[in-house]
Amino acid sequence: MDYTGIISAVLVIAGILLVRNITNVLPSLFACLLRWKECLNLENSMRLAIDRNIFAVYMILPFCLTASGYRLYSPDFLSGLPPFTYFACICGIFAGFDLLRFLSTRLIRRPKVGEKTFRAAFRTSASFFCIMASIVLAASGICSFSGVSPDITRKILLYCILAVYLVFLFRKFQIFKNTCSFFTAFLYLCVLEILPGGALVLTAVFL
Repeated sequence: MDYTGIISAVLVIAGILLVRNITNVLPSLFACLLRWKECLNLENSMRLAIDRNIFAVYMILPFCLTASGYRLYSPDFLSGLPPFTYFACICGIFAGFDLLRFLSTRLIRRPKVGEKTFRAAFRTSASFFCIMASIVLAASGICSFSGVSPDITRKILLYCILAVYLVFLFRKFQIFKNTCSFFTAFLYLCVLEILPGGALVLTAVFL
């Protein structure tokens, strides 16, 4: 059994153990797609927030497996790597991107945004990661079952990621806009999300 089989088996067992946590938070997660206030409601519920965090951690490996399997992030410096090495690099890049976002929240000054609002806006990324990863896994499964070619599947998955990411940016902007001006909210969004996301895209295009 290769590494994908081992990881998949572990994920199936973990998914069975966590099914209650996952099903409990799913309705609230997808409600976040429709209304920005649902993002705040989720953060204000300790039980839902804990279940969301558990779900987010659980989804990291299956998302990275799918991303590596379909080469969703494929700069030239990763080309030619063996499958497991490529998968490990994707996991490392995922961790590095998350670390960059975390550091940006620590370095930025936020006198015009309350701590509670800022924390809720930052943690909303975990909610939308769960949504994005769920949609990506579902779409990849449907494409695989339907016999869609890997190249077309890759494009479909990238479009799914882009669509969820754009909704996420809009919802996060709405959360900031609720407590500060349009310009300030946009600056926060640029520093915390658009710049790190842009850096990730640029490395994929030019490296």
